[in-house]
Amino acid sequence: MELTILIISQLVFSFFRTLNVRYTSKDMVLMSIITGLVIKTSWLISSFIGINAIINTDYTLAFFYVVSGVTGDYLSFKIKIK
Repeated sequence: MELTILIISQLVFSFFRTLNVRYTSKDMVLMSIITGLVIKTSWLISSFIGINAIINTDYTLAFFYVVSGVTGDYLSFKIKIK
């Protein structure tokens, strides 16, 4: 269950973080605020699990933390912004 939560929260974090940067660069204030809220929430969850994984030397969780983050970044570029 922890692995599933980690993957989803890290995907969401990275996805919305990249979207947030793109919205901010286009001065889209409302979308920047909305994505910012999602970023803060998902960051708390994914970082908590990821840091605990490193402390407890659970390299499987740490691996999925990194992979799901990169995947979230990639997926966010699939969204077209006007």
